[in-house]
Amino acid sequence: MSDALALLMGFLFNALIIAVLLNIKKMNSQKVKLTILSFISLIIIPIIPDLGYRLDNDFGYYYFGFPADALVYRGGSLISLESFGLVFNFFFFYWIFKLIHKFWILVIPVKKDC
Repeated sequence: MSDALALLMGFLFNALIIAVLLNIKKMNSQKVKLTILSFISLIIIPIIPDLGYRLDNDFGYYYFGFPADALVYRGGSLISLESFGLVFNFFFFYWIFKLIHKFWILVIPVKKDC
C-alpha cells in the first residue's frame, strides 16, 4: 500500500511542478494544444521498444521514458517514479513541439483577416 501511495504522491508532485512552470493562469489555445501533445507523447513514447524503455540486465529492472527515465518497474507490483524524469520529458516534448510550431509558422505564414 505504501508503494502505491508513494507512486501517487510522486505523480501529484510532478503534476504540481508542471502546473507551476506552465503558469496556468496565462494559458492560451496554443499552450493548451502543446500541453496535450506533450502528455500524449509522455504516454506513447515509453511504449515504443528500443526508444522508450530499456532493460537493466544486472537487476532485471525496466526503465520507461525518453529522453530521461520516468518510471522504473522492479518486478511484481513494484513501480517507482524517477524524481524529475517525468517533468523533464514533459518539457522536452513541449519545447520540441513549440519549435516545430514556430518553424511551421516561418515556412507557412498565417494569413490574418483584417
